Amino acid sequence: MSVRRVTAMLGLLVLPGLLMVFGASAAEQDTLVKYYRKKNNVPPSETVTVKDVNDSPIKGAKQGVVEVGTAPRVRQVPFTSSADFRYVVFAEVDDVTIDPSKAVMAKVALKNELCRGPKDAKVTIIEYSDFQCPFCTKGYTTLENEVLPAYKDKVRFCYKHLPLPFHPWAEPAAIAMECMKAQSADAAWNVYKGYFEKQKDVTPANVKEKALEFAAADKIDKAKFDKCYDDKETAAKVKADKDEATSLGLSGTPSFVINGRMVRGAQPAATFKAVIDDELASSK
Repeated sequence: MSVRRVTAMLGLLVLPGLLMVFGASAAEQDTLVKYYRKKNNVPPSETVTVKDVNDSPIKGAKQGVVEVGTAPRVRQVPFTSSADFRYVVFAEVDDVTIDPSKAVMAKVALKNELCRGPKDAKVTIIEYSDFQCPFCTKGYTTLENEVLPAYKDKVRFCYKHLPLPFHPWAEPAAIAMECMKAQSADAAWNVYKGYFEKQKDVTPANVKEKALEFAAADKIDKAKFDKCYDDKETAAKVKADKDEATSLGLSGTPSFVINGRMVRGAQPAATFKAVIDDELASSK
């Protein structure tokens, strides 16, 4: 549904006297939850709540989020409503004067990240991934063997973490890689390569030792690495990556952001190349 259409609909339905400064009342939230449950056939056993209700960019309207499920499987559905919550559109409101790709990239932190390729490359690919995820290994293979070699210095690639809660060694592996990065980018890239290429050999019990094995060719201060890993000194960095992915609406792995454009899942090389070629063409 277009922004113009949503604006027109809400403009007709919102009465100034019904504008609520402090969001939805308990009764209005309850009505919205009941409606959403019936409309989407959500079972009684699944939690549905209304969160973050505030003023919409559309004058006189409200916006918020319907949160469905419980951690770690939570789905967030944005909505825009009339001020009295009688009419609702389950969608985000977009400002068409803002470049959507730039808006996405504004949420991505790239300072001091593990990246390779020129900083001034016309295309930047950011991957949010999980070292234990088999689909992420497939994505790794496609990217490293088919996509990145085809573009060389035209593309910059950055790796970020999105360890899934049901993969027991994914987060420890992310912490280990970040500890390696604190000493050497080369070591971190070797750990990245090792975890994916030797994924079947890694277990929760040996994830730390495997990181040292993968980085064996690099000059690593083992005592510093041990302290970093054992004290989880890089856990906050991993959490920041996860929070960033959530802010972008990403929950599955692997997920990619290419100049602000989303590519979800272990797609074939042709899918990545189509987006990259389009971005390169538009940058001329």
